[in-house]
Amino acid sequence: MKPIRYSRLPGSRRNTRCCTIVSGMMALLMTLLFGCGAAYGLPQSPSSQSHFPIVLPAKLLHDPTGRLQIEDLLQRPMDDAWQPVGAPIVNLGFNTDAVWIHVRIPSFVQGDQYLLEVGYPLLDQLDLYFLNQGVVVNRTSTGDQRSFWQRPIWHRNFVMEMPAVEHGSLELYLRVQSEGSVEIPLRVWSRDAFWNVEQGTLLMKGAFVGVLLVMILYNTFVFLVVRDQSYLYYVGYGAAILLFQASMDGLAYQYLWPELKGWHQTSLILFIAFAAVFRCMFTLSFLDLSRRWPAAAWLLAGVVAVALLLCSVSLFVPYNLAVKLATILVLPSTLICLVIGSVLLYRGLRRARYFVAGWLVYFVGAALFSLSKMGLIPVTILTEYLLQFGVTLEIVLFSMALADSINLERHAKQKAQRQSIQNLERYRSLYENAAEGIYQSDLEGQLIAVNPAMAAMLGYTNPQELIEDFARREVTDFLSESDYRGLTHNIMEKGRVHHFEMKGFRRDGQVCWLSVSAKVISGAEWGRDAIVEGFVFDITQRKRNEEQLMFLSRHDPLTGLVNRREFESRLHQALEEVHHQGEHHTLLLLDLDQFKLVNDTCGHVAGDELLRQVTLILRQLTRGGDVLARLGGDEFAILLTNCEEANALNVAEKIRAQIQAMRFDWDGRVFNPAASVGLVHLVPELETVKDVMNMADAACLTAKNSGRNRVHVYDPKDTQLASHQTQLEWASRISESIEHDRFQLYVQPIVALSGDAFGGKSYEVLLRLQYDKEIVFPGTFLPAAERYNLMPQVDRWVVRTLFRWLNENPLKQHSIGDISVNLSGLTLGDKEFPGYLREQFKRYDIPPEKICFEITETIAVTNLSSTLKFIEEFRAIGCSFSLDDFGSGFSSYGYLKNLPVDYLKIDGAFIKDMVGSEIDRAMVESINRIGHVMGKKTIAEFVENDDIAELLQRIGVDYAQGYGISRPFPIDEIEAIKSAG
Repeated sequence: MKPIRYSRLPGSRRNTRCCTIVSGMMALLMTLLFGCGAAYGLPQSPSSQSHFPIVLPAKLLHDPTGRLQIEDLLQRPMDDAWQPVGAPIVNLGFNTDAVWIHVRIPSFVQGDQYLLEVGYPLLDQLDLYFLNQGVVVNRTSTGDQRSFWQRPIWHRNFVMEMPAVEHGSLELYLRVQSEGSVEIPLRVWSRDAFWNVEQGTLLMKGAFVGVLLVMILYNTFVFLVVRDQSYLYYVGYGAAILLFQASMDGLAYQYLWPELKGWHQTSLILFIAFAAVFRCMFTLSFLDLSRRWPAAAWLLAGVVAVALLLCSVSLFVPYNLAVKLATILVLPSTLICLVIGSVLLYRGLRRARYFVAGWLVYFVGAALFSLSKMGLIPVTILTEYLLQFGVTLEIVLFSMALADSINLERHAKQKAQRQSIQNLERYRSLYENAAEGIYQSDLEGQLIAVNPAMAAMLGYTNPQELIEDFARREVTDFLSESDYRGLTHNIMEKGRVHHFEMKGFRRDGQVCWLSVSAKVISGAEWGRDAIVEGFVFDITQRKRNEEQLMFLSRHDPLTGLVNRREFESRLHQALEEVHHQGEHHTLLLLDLDQFKLVNDTCGHVAGDELLRQVTLILRQLTRGGDVLARLGGDEFAILLTNCEEANALNVAEKIRAQIQAMRFDWDGRVFNPAASVGLVHLVPELETVKDVMNMADAACLTAKNSGRNRVHVYDPKDTQLASHQTQLEWASRISESIEHDRFQLYVQPIVALSGDAFGGKSYEVLLRLQYDKEIVFPGTFLPAAERYNLMPQVDRWVVRTLFRWLNENPLKQHSIGDISVNLSGLTLGDKEFPGYLREQFKRYDIPPEKICFEITETIAVTNLSSTLKFIEEFRAIGCSFSLDDFGSGFSSYGYLKNLPVDYLKIDGAFIKDMVGSEIDRAMVESINRIGHVMGKKTIAEFVENDDIAELLQRIGVDYAQGYGISRPFPIDEIEAIKSAG
């Protein structure tokens, strides 16, 4: 038989504790540096009995059924089934099979001076059989699923004395079965060597426990002071790691729960799971992942959920499965925390530096530990102690990270404090130098502080002076009582107000207007629960401007009297009083008779002065309660309130007489103004302001037409008044028709009588009004339009509508040679009309040669200069002109010579009777001959039959127009030129 070789731990015989500790630490350091198990050495023959521990070479037998007994092994040796174990420590990982270990013990190792140690405290069942010469001399059963007190020697590992025999050596058969990781480190010690080394080991483990306890207690205290949850999670993690390591080392079973073997097995899984929970929660809180990286926060929350689920299922699933899951959980959770910290460190999070270092050390130790427990790598001192070393360093680094975090937060707070001081100084500067007022007051309205702008706003030289004066006086001395109540109500109800406008009073009693924005804030700075802080803007000038604008919107700027809009509003109120209270009011409408003469001869400045003087007379002759208004131009209105008709007539006569008596002198010219007054007494039968104004206008017009300088009282039976009222009604209808496009364009052809070539058909545009489903002819509504200055609006409508129609009907436009449009005298006198006309030509792209403007002889001669200017401007771009109704007016050929028109339209009064009247025929012949001599074409109107047309042709008139040629028809009925193709 080959001699048995044994492996020993190199060491010294010194029994001093210091040397043992130093040896252990040096061994650990060498292991960390060189990554090998130098403490175990290589098998060699013993040279001295003192070289302990001895690692015994072993053989291994698997028993999957778990039924083999020691007797079976002794009867049937089964040498082929035994496998030699090459490693110093049998490591089978997670293996639930029963295994047998067979070792031969040196002959000198006998008796109670020697100890056998199985150095892994988490084995469930161990059965040891000592044999001498093939006979069992000692049998021992132990394991962590038996009561701790049943162990032969009360130690965290499984330790027993070696039996003594008289002859030969001992053999050991060891049966092991466990649901967890199976490691079987068999070592033989001399009793003295074992306890000497044990003291050093306990000292190292005590140091480990002590470091963790110090860190746990310190950070518990810090948590109680700062209430930062990171410290709480740190404490929980440290406690879970401490209890886990104590369970792994067997210390927890020895000292904490020696009777609770069921709990001892389950607690290990719970400690691993809770360590993962606190590990992730610490990472979440310390790195503030919910704010910095929400996705990572969700990932860690998932890991926490898995760990808590493992805690729950570990109570029901087999221990073997639970411990595997717990071991697998360690590495991913640690790696996730490490990766998250590394990414944030890379992104510049300074506080993650110690955090990453701690996880890196722990991850290396945890990886080696987990791999060894799963049997993937052999068990060495590196795998056994690097985790404890990593945990210790990790806990220290985490504590440093927390301290570093406090330091960083302290610096951040100091920076924030400095910034706050700067902001406070800046705020103070803004507070002192702000243009708007700033104030703080208590909830009762008493001022606490104001800035200089606020004090100046109310007429005080400094804030303290205002605060003291405010405390002595009533608040209504500073603010309108109703406005102040509204302000306080809004603040108390809503907690704030925004741009609340209120009336205030300055120190000297002057009224001011303030815009206040205020809210309720904390009053801790002032020793109160809450205060009101507000900003105040002086809006006095804006209010004055608004009042001025309001006054201007209701008053005539020249005379200061109310304008038409305001007057009609007050007239409406007066009508309501007549209807509901039986009051007696009278309306006077006054029109100056010589105003246009003053304006035309002396200019607008003189006209304005005349209006102001008349206004002064009206003020003198009316009462304070009466309403005076200038409606426009030279038209005034007076509402005599609470005035019977007889008294009202007396007042009207006094006004007329006073105006007649005045002399208006301007630049040496003296004028005798007069006034025509219409009077309407308000009665319940009158429904609307419009009705009353129409009646007064009709009465005033009657006074003018009756010789001027008189008062006319409205009488509904007066036929002249009825005619004027009808015109007023048509004026209103005309305005509505323009607004709603109720006018319609008709055309009447103008045909050539001489048979000369013509490039297209000619038409005159005529106007019709659609009213009450009937077509109204111009003779009905145009007088009203002329009387009430509506003709410029009507002419603009005609031009705009005609041009738009021509633009929308290009084929019909092409068939038209030219088309005539009538212009009124008021339109020709409108300085804005030429610009409007040019804009319409451009907008609708109308060829100017298509348009002929008709102007009556009377208008042309009356406004000769403006007419000439208009004709010259638009003839220059290609338009043509026709002089309408020639012969009915001035019939001055001298005027005709100076008017550059293209056509003469002979007045129809000469045409319609020329067949039977030699005088009319002679007039037509004369006008036609003179027109031709001047190079103008002639057009005859009112051609009602063929006899007239034939006679006109003989005379030589160029064109004819009338019912005998064609009746007028809607413009849309003009036919387009059909394509030859």
